[in-house]
Amino acid sequence: MDSISQAALGAAVAGLVAGKRCTPTVLLAGAALGTLPDLDVLLDYGDPISNMIKHRGFSHSLFVLIPFAVALSLVWKRFVATSWPLWQLMTLITLALTTHPILDSFTTYGTQLFWPLAVPPVSISSIFIIDPLYTVPLLVPVLAAFIWRSKQRSCAASVLRCLPSICVGR
Repeated sequence: MDSISQAALGAAVAGLVAGKRCTPTVLLAGAALGTLPDLDVLLDYGDPISNMIKHRGFSHSLFVLIPFAVALSLVWKRFVATSWPLWQLMTLITLALTTHPILDSFTTYGTQLFWPLAVPPVSISSIFIIDPLYTVPLLVPVLAAFIWRSKQRSCAASVLRCLPSICVGR
């Protein structure tokens, strides 16, 4: 799938798992996690054919992404999201990361979900690589949530700044 679809799905899943904790930062983190497995395109496997064949390999494997998500969750909990419950953080990161290869498995090219096992790539061939009929309905609510949450936070900050003067009667 294209990166926009992957980012939109990652953000949507992150927002869903975050619930009331959903912020624009959470949506952006979900979008980044949703596209992270495609960073394997930066690896050079020696020649263009190998680069094409080995893309969607180890970086798209559930056997790699799930342990990576657990490790990332523990680090994130320790240094960044200290107020989040660990189960919620692990769920958010694991789901946002694993949506990527699962979505890729619905394309004609498929993906190696079970690397390093010697099984063929999972390819369901039910969605195009770039599919606006999938992406646009997913992207619109994610963008709306991003804008709404951004405005809600700035409005809340404005109200909090004004409270002392209202309470004192200035």
